[in-house]
Amino acid sequence: MRTDVPANKIRRGLHIAALLFGLIGLLELGWAWMEYIKASPCGKPHTEHYFSIPSLLGFMLGLTAIIKNNLNTSVSSGENVRAVIRTSAKRLAILGVMASAPGLLITIASLPSCSIYATHGCRESGPTQTLRTIHNSQEQYFATLSRFATLGELAASEMVDAKYAGGRPISGYVYSASDITAKTYCVHADRANDKCGRRDFIVCEDGIIRFIESENKGAVRRGEGQPIGVSH
Repeated sequence: MRTDVPANKIRRGLHIAALLFGLIGLLELGWAWMEYIKASPCGKPHTEHYFSIPSLLGFMLGLTAIIKNNLNTSVSSGENVRAVIRTSAKRLAILGVMASAPGLLITIASLPSCSIYATHGCRESGPTQTLRTIHNSQEQYFATLSRFATLGELAASEMVDAKYAGGRPISGYVYSASDITAKTYCVHADRANDKCGRRDFIVCEDGIIRFIESENKGAVRRGEGQPIGVSH
């Protein structure tokens, strides 16, 4: 006996496409994580150029499929069979939306108006604050022992965190010292990578933090650079 066709025939192609695009978006996000995010020497993800078309398509197709699935109604016999088909198709669409969500969220966060990683000021406030802390520690050390200290000595005295004397990138900057004598010192905050902001910093015994802005990283030498807060 012939059964009637539902008024809105269920098409699983849309649901499957949503799932496939979502999975592709996950694979793309995994590749981006390995290449740009996890391996970032700046300590924060470089996502300003990330845009996942598969995730966007998977999310949109998944929502469309779910909405259409909820609107489908049967007008004849075979309701149980069609209900099973609708349920399985809806699950595929939901999985597609879930798989697309991570890539879509990072895509939104990467937009210029939303990105939390795009502004240089956010990255560069860290080293300036750290250099001020180190200078204050140097003054305390000098007041006690009548000489300035190396970063290792400051760390040993627990006046600064030992990580700043380790020579490894901290939030995109590597800290080092030079010109250490009883009366002089300089501490540098150099970018670990050219993509980590646009400035390198230095502070010496006068307590003035100076910087040089350039596309390429490099150490600022004593007497070089522009003082923080002073315009050209």
